[in-house]
Amino acid sequence: MKIISVNEFKSFKDVGKNKVDEDKINQIIDEAQITELKEVLGNDFYFDVLNNLDNPDYQVLLSGGSFTSNGINYHQEGLKSLLADYVMAKFVIQSNINFTPFGSVTKVHNDSQPVERNSLKDMSTQQFQYASAKWEIIEMYLNSESFTNWKNNNCTSSTNRRYKFRTF
Repeated sequence: MKIISVNEFKSFKDVGKNKVDEDKINQIIDEAQITELKEVLGNDFYFDVLNNLDNPDYQVLLSGGSFTSNGINYHQEGLKSLLADYVMAKFVIQSNINFTPFGSVTKVHNDSQPVERNSLKDMSTQQFQYASAKWEIIEMYLNSESFTNWKNNNCTSSTNRRYKFRTF
């Protein structure tokens, strides 16, 4: 079960106007969902969310919305947006690599030049930074609401990624 579709991913992230490999994106969605999203949600709540994708009580959590905590109004972007950041972080690293019977290759066209691997890593790190910032607010939302499996999960994020910016 996927929390976002390829089209939803493309609505969150600019992956170009040309046709992208939807099979590759679907695989990356699966990977990001099971590695990144499950880690921050915890096993119990992750599967609770999957089992309630159509439940109206979960729509604000999935798609974003406003909430109040300690008398302050906040807006959380939703798990779909968070997952799109995780997918993009993985997509930028994997997008230029194609597996063939002859090994892994990178496509190069006459009018193009491959992006340097370090630049792709920087873009990936930036997407994880966006996700981390979104997750902080989503976690506040979860703690202010009555999602039983979140409360019973006794989960606070085990992923406290901290990033350092490189200066040149």
